[in-house]
Amino acid sequence: MNFLVVNMEALTLGSIVLPNIFFMFYFIQSGRTTAAALPVIFFYVMAKTVPFAIRSFGKVQNPYKILAASIGLTLLGTGLALYQPIISEAATLIGIGIGCLKPAYQQLKDEYRAQGEWHYPKAALYGILYLLFALVLGVALTKISLLAFLGEIILMVLLGGALTSKLPNPWPSTPTFTGPLSWRPLIATLLVFSMGLGARGLKQTGSALLLFLTLGMWLVMLVGFSRLQHLVKSSRLWTFWTGATTNFLLIYSLFYFDTLDKMPLLFTAYGLFILATIGGLLLSPQLKKTSYWWFAFPGATLGLILSLLPTDWYYLAGLFIACLFCSTINAFIWPFYKQDATIPPLNTRFVRQNFNILGTVASQVTLISLLIITNFLFNLHGRQILHAYYAHVPDQGLSQPLWITRLVCVILLVIVAAILIRRKLPRIFNKSE
Repeated sequence: MNFLVVNMEALTLGSIVLPNIFFMFYFIQSGRTTAAALPVIFFYVMAKTVPFAIRSFGKVQNPYKILAASIGLTLLGTGLALYQPIISEAATLIGIGIGCLKPAYQQLKDEYRAQGEWHYPKAALYGILYLLFALVLGVALTKISLLAFLGEIILMVLLGGALTSKLPNPWPSTPTFTGPLSWRPLIATLLVFSMGLGARGLKQTGSALLLFLTLGMWLVMLVGFSRLQHLVKSSRLWTFWTGATTNFLLIYSLFYFDTLDKMPLLFTAYGLFILATIGGLLLSPQLKKTSYWWFAFPGATLGLILSLLPTDWYYLAGLFIACLFCSTINAFIWPFYKQDATIPPLNTRFVRQNFNILGTVASQVTLISLLIITNFLFNLHGRQILHAYYAHVPDQGLSQPLWITRLVCVILLVIVAAILIRRKLPRIFNKSE
């Protein structure tokens, strides 16, 4: 297996998590101040917003140029991050660069496969294993120096650039986008920006102003979902749901185990998530050969329900099962994107990423809004959990509002899954949409 290809797979799969962990360690080692939280916020918001913003330029016609630009901006941002006085600006550049890195690379791979020029069928699997190694190494390097972890990320981006320079451009004379500029996608862009800024900013700072922004965006989101489920196809809604489910479990684990001072279990949760992602990729082709492949859909909801049972080990088991089947569902749903005639050629990966982002942002806004509400009902302090998290002050008295928040989030996710199974799944059974 070509090492540069495996590195690129790991880089794209970890495009959000690797810089996010680096900026989180910067936040922690800098005393968890508001100023130290800005790089985390700017990176996250830009990485989630840019994929929606590019739709204003028209249809994607040259993913190779987007990949090259993404690598270039990411490399520039990571290089600037070495100089800490401008780390917030560097984080913004990294977020812009990372935003479209994964779909651009995957769309390019799809083109090579269509031409019979892609000879690395197991690259994604090796990429996940390499990403796991890179994460463990990165966390270990922070014990020596935070800049050593940043150096690892820079090296991965450099190797990604080396691979990009070697790959042929299938569309050498084609512009990056075609079509007139459109202002309509800016509405979705502004909403995603506001939701991401409110949720991530509130999580890191506990700002009262961002509290009201987050609650306001949550109400907008609740109204918008009822329209969303009637306007888009089932494949996109399942991408939305799996993104929301896995992101909820990861973010909730961070709040829950950090607030209750159970950090070893937090790392266990992240490890189980990676193993579940790998397991889903391995399970999906085997399960699809049987008549029981449809069980992946209710199976993910059963994992969520299991996570509600007493003891942390039931929660971790539920997390693993839910993420395993979410990974399997994503593999099952992908062929419907490729067969969707309403998606312009070369835009399939970008469309799927947009719905995944919608799910992840929606789940984070919902989780943080419910944390505020439940904590206020129990303790008359809407931001107590947030303060305990970003100031890293463990508080066992918060266990009840945390569990109630988990219960409500799981109920909401199970209800949405039930709606999708009842209204949308028969179309998948019939292999048509």
